[in-house]
Amino acid sequence: MTGTSRSIILSESNHIETRAQRLTEVRKVFDAAEDVTELCGVDASQTECRASGATPDADMPSDPGQMKSSEEPAEVPPVRPLGHNAGTYYFVAPSRELRHMKAEALESGRGVKALFSGFGDDVERWCRGTFPSRDGDWSSREAGNWIIAECNSKGIFDPGSADIRSVGVWRLEDDTAVAHCGDKLVDASGRFMGVHGGSGTAVMVAGPSMPPPEVPEMSHGFAALVESFEAQFAWQRKEDPTIYLGWVAAAALGGYPHWRAHLYVTGGRGSGKSMLIELTDTLLGKLSGGVVNDATEAGLRQSRNNQARPLLIDEFEPDDNLRNASRQDSMLALFRRMSGGKGGRTARGGADHNAVSFRTLGPAYVTSINHIHLEPQDRSRFVMLELGSNGHSPKPAATAVGLEKLRATCRASSPSFRGKMLKQSEHWDMTVTRISARARELGADNRQADTAATVLAGFDLLVNDGPIDDRRLDLIVPQLQLLIEDAGESEEASEGRDALDHILSAQVSLDHGIKRSVSELVGAVRDNMPCSGVEDPERALGRYGIYLTPDRMQVAFRTGRTTPTASIFSETKWRNGAHVSALLKLNGASRPQSAMRPWSNLQVRVLLVPLSCLDPETAG
Repeated sequence: MTGTSRSIILSESNHIETRAQRLTEVRKVFDAAEDVTELCGVDASQTECRASGATPDADMPSDPGQMKSSEEPAEVPPVRPLGHNAGTYYFVAPSRELRHMKAEALESGRGVKALFSGFGDDVERWCRGTFPSRDGDWSSREAGNWIIAECNSKGIFDPGSADIRSVGVWRLEDDTAVAHCGDKLVDASGRFMGVHGGSGTAVMVAGPSMPPPEVPEMSHGFAALVESFEAQFAWQRKEDPTIYLGWVAAAALGGYPHWRAHLYVTGGRGSGKSMLIELTDTLLGKLSGGVVNDATEAGLRQSRNNQARPLLIDEFEPDDNLRNASRQDSMLALFRRMSGGKGGRTARGGADHNAVSFRTLGPAYVTSINHIHLEPQDRSRFVMLELGSNGHSPKPAATAVGLEKLRATCRASSPSFRGKMLKQSEHWDMTVTRISARARELGADNRQADTAATVLAGFDLLVNDGPIDDRRLDLIVPQLQLLIEDAGESEEASEGRDALDHILSAQVSLDHGIKRSVSELVGAVRDNMPCSGVEDPERALGRYGIYLTPDRMQVAFRTGRTTPTASIFSETKWRNGAHVSALLKLNGASRPQSAMRPWSNLQVRVLLVPLSCLDPETAG
């Protein structure tokens, strides 16, 4: 072997040995940093920022491309490996996005340069020091293999169940709140942190940037804002402005509350319900993501995936069209999942035959002119408000000026409004617990108590400082009693009531083009009175499988999927015989074991509903 060959071999050997030593050192630093963050519950950068009180423009830049240059490579790698699954490797890239790449691409280095390029001198220096190449650049292939090795060391990663967190307000493992503003985090004390992948089981990822909340140093009660909302809208009840602003205040905490109540505002044309939801959007700022006027469940869960923020939908009108009604039902099911715990997680099949998971959490606010039907399990999650008409204001010009002033106030107050609630999150759990306990003392069940407590805790913590006390608790009792009474409509019997109302109001076709409501025909049979244009009301009812018992104390409805009675429900959610289970929820309703014989030549299976369940004008 010549001297030249020996020199080349020794040079390559030293190069490989140096690179291996460097990778080992990086691995040790990475593991040590991760051990510290898991023990502390925050990442190393966050710990430093809390200790120093740094801002995004100081020691902890929110933009990774603005990292402070130094002579040494970054001690903590700019990539957070998460794990692997079926040949795909998952990690948080220097852009703070969740990325995944196949083994083939990483092994060859394809696309790896793009992961690290453009994120500042620190990242570039780290790559050159960790994956040096002989041409003075760095090896994308070595970097790709490093990502593979680190992800393999983490084990299997399931993106469908991982706690991925983007924009919104989140509850951390130590029960503190943090506002994720897309490119930075803000805690309840007002300290800023970078989005560096998170720690423990949560994975923080970057999202669209939004203005951060401004945590106030001095007390801010927002009394003037409360008075402005009271004056500018025709609230049906004097307690309604308190309930409304309580919901908005709780919504400013996004996904932080354990229970998240929804808001439903109705009102006729000219009532200002669209203006109210627009003002809500202004007050919440970019946290709300804007007002949506037309949406589907699929669109909402995809656009709000892994976010913890309120959802505002205007013109959420009921629709008699079966297809559109089904679309609305699916959105209500999404709201149901959004309200509790860690939010609603939905799995769907992807184009590549792999499951795709979506998670959305936060409160929803919807408006409509006509009342939408809410299932009992949905009604218990909603607070209902109704606006009167503002169209006949004696001073319309002054009203318009007042609304524009209120809009400007909401815009100017938004950062401090969200900041006040972020600061008050330290007292959220205790305040909710005390209000919920008082609600149960007043007769509320657990769900009713949780919904009322969430809304009123928002209002109390907005207009006051510190945790609630006995005096403040007594002040909100009127609103608490009102919410409990409203929530009483969510009892299971309400579905039976809705189904009964539907069939009683149904207009059935009779001879000679005559139509009469079932309620009219029942009243005529019960009172043995004529019904205009109908020769025999009892026989007319019988055509649709509806009969009165001989003692005239009960109404019998035929059961079954294809009966004339079922046809009345064909365009509703009680189609295909589902009306039976709904009507059986009425007090006193029963299903006899034996068949009924309304006429000598007819024997049918029925369910019986007492006439006392009908409206007073029909039941007598």
